Amino acid sequence: MALHHNQHAYQAGKSVETALHQLMVWMEKVLDLQETALGVFLDIEKAFNNTSYDSMCAALFKHWVDYTIIQWIRATLEGHRAVVTLDGSSKSVAVFRGCKQGGVLSPPLWCLVVDDLIARLNEGGIYTQGHGDDICLLLVGKFPNTLLGLIQYCRDVVRRVRVVS
Repeated sequence: MALHHNQHAYQAGKSVETALHQLMVWMEKVLDLQETALGVFLDIEKAFNNTSYDSMCAALFKHWVDYTIIQWIRATLEGHRAVVTLDGSSKSVAVFRGCKQGGVLSPPLWCLVVDDLIARLNEGGIYTQGHGDDICLLLVGKFPNTLLGLIQYCRDVVRRVRVVS
């Protein structure tokens, strides 16, 4: 179950330092070639809380995880309830999406979900890397107008990839 090489979180030998180093190497190439670069930095708000069960299961399927294991993981995610207590009164609600905070499966599930986005953008010529719920896109070219067109392409790809619901 290999992740895209531009994912830097929750893996042995990868860290925010490796992500920053890799980004700086790209920036040095841009400067050497005297090209223009546009960086887009995304922090996906409440990524772990809002990721749909369907997108997690689809990501597991895309990474060739056995169907029985996918169903088991889905069963561990579905059906849990959140309880809030205030002044001795409790309210329980069903949870329909998201990973448990601090759960051992939460980081790998998120990485699998966002892996498709990172792969698609890189395949489209947009240098993209991720670290947890932070994503960096680096658009490089000789002409600023071309970079603006690439931003539109990125927006379209992000809309097509269902990361969260």
